[in-house]
Amino acid sequence: MPARIHVLRQEEQDLKAEAKGLLDAAAKDGNRKLTEDEGARVDEITAELDALKPEIARELRFQDADRAAAVEMGEDLAAAKPWGPALHSDATPAMKDEARKAGLGEFCIAVRNAVQGYGYDPRLSAAAQGMGTAIPSDGGFAVPTQVASGIERTMFSTGALLSRVDQRPITGDNMRYLVIDETDRSSTRRGGVLGYWVDEGTAPTASQLKLAAVDLKLRKVGCLGYVTDELIADASALGGELEASFAEELIFQVEDAITEGNGVNKPLGYLSAPCIVSVAKETQQTAATINTANLSKMWARMHPRDKANAVWLINGDCGPTLDFLSIPAGASALEPRFVNYGPTGIMTIKGRPVVETEYNATLGTVGDIVLINLARYRLIRKSGVEQASSIHVRFTTGENTIRAFYRCDGTIIDRSAITPFKGGSTKTLSPVITLAERA
Repeated sequence: MPARIHVLRQEEQDLKAEAKGLLDAAAKDGNRKLTEDEGARVDEITAELDALKPEIARELRFQDADRAAAVEMGEDLAAAKPWGPALHSDATPAMKDEARKAGLGEFCIAVRNAVQGYGYDPRLSAAAQGMGTAIPSDGGFAVPTQVASGIERTMFSTGALLSRVDQRPITGDNMRYLVIDETDRSSTRRGGVLGYWVDEGTAPTASQLKLAAVDLKLRKVGCLGYVTDELIADASALGGELEASFAEELIFQVEDAITEGNGVNKPLGYLSAPCIVSVAKETQQTAATINTANLSKMWARMHPRDKANAVWLINGDCGPTLDFLSIPAGASALEPRFVNYGPTGIMTIKGRPVVETEYNATLGTVGDIVLINLARYRLIRKSGVEQASSIHVRFTTGENTIRAFYRCDGTIIDRSAITPFKGGSTKTLSPVITLAERA
């Protein structure tokens, strides 16, 4: 049987919904005045809601008192027993992963039991106090750190972009990096360093490198998951499903921002990087195509230092176009030697892997194919995924709400494309190369 507090809150929601329905009906009917019966009913509802407020407040006070007593009686349990099954000291990594998933499911079940009056696990109070934001009377509990830690590991091990960026954990909320401010290597290197050949005993002219500041501030991305009462049965299966779902969604949100984020309350995407180089389409090139000349010219515009770590990021609809590439040769054509598939089925262009993502734009649009060294993308992060659970958000549908937040920020650290030592200012080099629109 649901706890009395939920019965009272359900009654409160039903009364509010009824009053809103009466008012909305009058508004839709030419903003007419309420009829005498409608007005009387709204007044009755208002009086009933006023009477419910002290009842709800009283129930919340008793609920908190019961929880406090449970915690006091079970302090040793809360301190000694972790969430999930106990593990032997020689447990394998796989066993530890399964235990962590079971711990998340066990935690969710404990939250459901506590707020529905089926018994209170004293470990929930440690979770509620641990992050300093959860209020037990509101049904909020912070997921313990050791339970939530696996999500971040999954993000950086499976994300197509996250596994390749230069990620740095930080302890504060922001970080300033000093980077070489180099835009032109034709006269000096590293922003101002110049060497000289000199005679013995002759000193070279002094020079110095030029630095620029890159400021990053942690941004927050979050997602919600709803777990039905029916699903809360098997702790391990439940925890595994939640962990996988949150990891997948957080990967999507962060990698989408790495691709095209505008830098406003989110990372700055590489498509907005100040150093980006765009290669023009070929004269009379057919719309929505990619040809071998495009690829060769994109490769030529990448800085030599970046080629060893470069990847080609493409939208899936670019695949067929790349499969049928050819090099004109008189009246016939040749297969391009620099586009092929390896023994594992991975396409390479100029020896670098082609990675299909859902973040790239559709074929023919800027961003459909990008040549990039993602190691030049600096991502700062606050270690760990913050999670919390509440039953009250969607109580009426019998669902528990699980929330996950992740804090990070990022940008390409290069401040500008670079004019090479030889080649001229029209052949600037960069770690991010795109292909102009082919409409």
